[in-house]
Amino acid sequence: MDTSWKTAATASNEFEATLLRDILVDSGIPAYIESSGTATFLQVGSALMPMRIMVPPERLAEAQTILAEVEIITEPDEPADE
Repeated sequence: MDTSWKTAATASNEFEATLLRDILVDSGIPAYIESSGTATFLQVGSALMPMRIMVPPERLAEAQTILAEVEIITEPDEPADE
């Protein structure tokens, strides 16, 4: 990918990175996931390494505005009724 692209966000895992990238792409902003070179070097699963969501520099502010509205829920606030 083009090295002039900028980091719009950093995701803590592959699932979150894919979600954020897809939100941007669905909003018409080109985006890709750049994983850590360390993960490849150490042969560590990409699901465990932080990943950057990259966008063209001219779309960076727009991408950050969109992603600022996204709330990633990692744990429920209250247990579900059974």
